[in-house]
Amino acid sequence: MDTPATRHRTIETPAGPFVIIRERGGSVTARWDDGTDLGDSVYDPDLLPQLTVRLERYFTGEAVDFDDIPTPDGPIFHRRCWEVCRRIPRGETRSYGELAVMAGSGTGASRAAGQAMRRNRLPVIVPCHRIIGAGGRLYGYNGSVDPAGRELAIKRSLLLLERSTKR
Repeated sequence: MDTPATRHRTIETPAGPFVIIRERGGSVTARWDDGTDLGDSVYDPDLLPQLTVRLERYFTGEAVDFDDIPTPDGPIFHRRCWEVCRRIPRGETRSYGELAVMAGSGTGASRAAGQAMRRNRLPVIVPCHRIIGAGGRLYGYNGSVDPAGRELAIKRSLLLLERSTKR
């Protein structure tokens, strides 16, 4: 029996297009993308309807629970970072060093924690936007550290959304 094709759908958000992807093996990933670079993925407007509704509610400012969505597979330290990140309350932030400590390493592992956030395949669901640089500065998002780039603008907008509608 053939494995079903990779499928995707796009959610329009105030921060730009957000794509949900169901991989051939069944795992779910997501990313900020206009949907033009998805290879042989098939557009499916009915993909993951309950998750889509929750994401749409999140982007309108509602506090939403994503606890039923599994944390992605990955190296053990990355998984620990992702799981700890999921427990950071909405509208709050932690530094990369704090994340490293909370994930069971010392503050010297802050770069490793940053790499875990960079490799997060479920932004928003695993809220890596809540991890910031030392001293409270925004640093890194979606693989970019460009302070004037689109990625940090997205991170900033997600934090502002959560702080303005914190419940």
